[in-house]
Amino acid sequence: MKQDEFDQLTVAIDSLSPSQRHQLLERLQHPDTIPAIIEHLEQQLQSQLRCPHCDHDQVYRWGTLRGIQRYRCRSCHKTFTALTGTPLARLRKRELWMDYAQSMLNSEVLRTAAARCHIHLTTSFRWRHRFLKLADTLNAGALSGIVEADQTLFRESFKGQRQIPQRRARKRGNANKQEAKWVPVLVARDRSAGEADFVLDHFTLKNVEQHLLPRLSPDIVLCTDGHLTFEALTAKHHLAHQVINASAGERLKAPAFHIQGVNNYHQRLKGWIQRFHGVATKYLPHYLGWYRWFDQHRAKLSQPSDFMEDLIMAEHLQHLSRT
Repeated sequence: MKQDEFDQLTVAIDSLSPSQRHQLLERLQHPDTIPAIIEHLEQQLQSQLRCPHCDHDQVYRWGTLRGIQRYRCRSCHKTFTALTGTPLARLRKRELWMDYAQSMLNSEVLRTAAARCHIHLTTSFRWRHRFLKLADTLNAGALSGIVEADQTLFRESFKGQRQIPQRRARKRGNANKQEAKWVPVLVARDRSAGEADFVLDHFTLKNVEQHLLPRLSPDIVLCTDGHLTFEALTAKHHLAHQVINASAGERLKAPAFHIQGVNNYHQRLKGWIQRFHGVATKYLPHYLGWYRWFDQHRAKLSQPSDFMEDLIMAEHLQHLSRT
């Protein structure tokens, strides 16, 4: 607020009635609640105050925007807040963000989440994928030691689309399994709780090399089933490989080499995703990241602020610290 506006405000205060003075005092002492995630973002921004547009460190305060401190860069002259570059940017009804985070913490379907927050179904859908589009930041950057890897299949889904040019229309599902197309999901886990998953177009050596190989340490021992893609990968890149032949009744090789951990993860993932009655294939990576967060935090009781911070803060800090 400018000084002349403040002077006008002080003059107006003198004309207030006792009741109005009391209401004003209450408003000053108890301002509108700011979600905890915004406070976290503002603290992180102030600890490393740089322009998110050009990475310049010469910035200064430039008023406020709906109660949030705004800054302006001396280099590019653009303004920004702590929400700039996050999924929360330009998102309205911030008083409902924590309620919606609680619905996601409860793994509620879109209609239930919309009813909880008294918002439109379209808004519920848009918010969900705003919060989940950064879930890839929770993928393990490196896997070491004994690494289990295996693929699981999800049926291709065009849920929500009005026109499906890829196949002929069908009514209430299709019992013909040969006609269905299945989407492979590769999951890799090490024994220190590191986990990464990838939605692949086809389970080929090229796709596995592109997604999995950069995350494998050179000294790992890869435990897989007998799929030829894994054998070709380990032979080509000289990785130690233990094959578990499940079709022959083999469950482990020595106490340490097995794929029971990754198979158990597949079972828990599919059991959790059933509540949504099908997930569109284009959004499947978002839901995999959503469950990945649950699996990483299943040992503790989490709050909505924890969920929001983990899905937003990692990318925001990476955005601010880029060079």
